[in-house]
Amino acid sequence: MSRRWNPRRDLRGAHLHSGYARRMGRAVPLAILLAFALVLAACGGGGGGSGATKTAANGKVDVDARDPYSFDVKTINATAGPLTVTLHEKGSQTHTFTISDPKFEITVTPDKPVATGTVTLKAGTYSFKCSYDGHAAAGMVGQIVVT
Repeated sequence: MSRRWNPRRDLRGAHLHSGYARRMGRAVPLAILLAFALVLAACGGGGGGSGATKTAANGKVDVDARDPYSFDVKTINATAGPLTVTLHEKGSQTHTFTISDPKFEITVTPDKPVATGTVTLKAGTYSFKCSYDGHAAAGMVGQIVVT
């Protein structure tokens, strides 16, 4: 008795009918799901830190400078007038909090882990960065939105 040719059966190896194939069939979608979750997690963080927004309270804001090359904030909301920034070194490198216009810069080091300075800002948007070699290019940047 001759068996009729069945491409579904005859083109697959016998191992495809085993429990291994069923487990692998479930593993592929799981791997895709995990890869997608990792991509989403990577988008949230980015090089510049957590993507968090802080609002200055009573004209004051604390900013953490972390290794490697990130601030704990991307956007600072403030009202026009004096803004006191306290920069905290949370790593082991030298970092700055720099605004180019108006000219403002405070620096922290492992030996001097806290620095405070005050800058007067008018309504508008100002960029800040770490001006230490390569840190801004690595994502250590943010903005101050003044209303």
